[in-house]
Amino acid sequence: MQIASLSTEQAPPISVPLRYFAAAPVFLIFSALLLALSGSNPFADLRSGAQIAATHHITLGVMAMVMLGAIQQMLPVVIGSPMPASRIVAWLTFLPLIAGVLLFSASFMLGKMFMLDWAWTLLGLSFLIFIAASLLSLWRATAQNATKTAIFLSIISLAGAVSLGLLLAHGYAAGLPLSYPLLATAHISLALGGWVLLLIIGVSYQVVPMFQLTPNYPKWMTSALAPALFIVLLLKLGLLPFETMPSWSGFFVECLFWLLACSFAVITLKLQSQRRRRVPDAPLSFFRLGMASLLLAAIFSLAALIWPQYSDNLRTLSALAYILGFALSLIQGMLYKIVPFLIWFHLFRGGIKAIKAGVPNMKEIIPEPLMWRHLWLQCATLLTALMAPWSTEVAYLTMLGLLLQGILLAYAIYIGIRVYRHTLKRLMQA
Repeated sequence: MQIASLSTEQAPPISVPLRYFAAAPVFLIFSALLLALSGSNPFADLRSGAQIAATHHITLGVMAMVMLGAIQQMLPVVIGSPMPASRIVAWLTFLPLIAGVLLFSASFMLGKMFMLDWAWTLLGLSFLIFIAASLLSLWRATAQNATKTAIFLSIISLAGAVSLGLLLAHGYAAGLPLSYPLLATAHISLALGGWVLLLIIGVSYQVVPMFQLTPNYPKWMTSALAPALFIVLLLKLGLLPFETMPSWSGFFVECLFWLLACSFAVITLKLQSQRRRRVPDAPLSFFRLGMASLLLAAIFSLAALIWPQYSDNLRTLSALAYILGFALSLIQGMLYKIVPFLIWFHLFRGGIKAIKAGVPNMKEIIPEPLMWRHLWLQCATLLTALMAPWSTEVAYLTMLGLLLQGILLAYAIYIGIRVYRHTLKRLMQA
């Protein structure tokens, strides 16, 4: 994928994606503070109120925040179909998402379950507008490529995850007699296995070859991987209500899901080993850490199937490796590439004036040493997180790591925005 092939003339205003990217680190900071306020080791029980609140700060406040901003940038540029009323959609998804996440966490931290009704109303509004606008944009698009397919399937998964999440939230608030473990398992599967994984795959098809200068993903993968993962995910969900089904059926479906997920990680690592430039690159290293974490999450999950007596501990480790290692590493690595590119691209639109004003290149927008410090901090945080369930002291180190990462990422994005504003001022004077 070359920059020249992008529909850059249809790009939304830079304020649309940047508002999401700038808000995400704040929720990473909040997640660390929520964990610290729990009064015990929240990593020892992933079902504790503090852990549920902090997890949703990461999944909704960080991951979904970045993904919503990225999709609103990618649909017009990569797919060639702009979001309808992009500025209005951005505000109507951004503000309710912030308020909904804050109310959601407050309800669990304060033990006020009635607040969940306010939270799910705001979150439902945000995601309903986003999903409707995204599907309309995809329906209008004439381009047919693997990224479009993966994004479409990820948004369908998001719709299912949001629906189940709203049902769970309302059930807790109203005290409804629901099958909470079953619904929670389906909600997590659609959110992490569908929405997050499929979207990362679709974005990687474009970002990895373009920014990391690798060969393109093989055609068999781009044409088959996302649909195959989606079908396997549906099979997995279909087996959940039937406890009488043979145990080997669930074992086979889960093994198939992780096999497909691991094929994405292995092929990505292989392509990165073939990149044209061998210069060390921090965002690339974030990607490699994410792929290694995805493989680790698969190992823990499959081990839980083989040794069911250790299932709870192994699935906890799998969740930590997947969320903090895979998803968070890749999202932060993408931000360190996408934010400088957006700033450079929007400044360089000035043409000759931009050249005279001295538009910085992408490497000059966010300092490379800052990215490397963040990478090593992410490695240390992930390592402590995998030991945190058995040690309160190590758990506090994980919280400190998340706090420092949020501060560092916020500072990096602030530097980028400051460079954009100062250069734009010089450009206007020119």
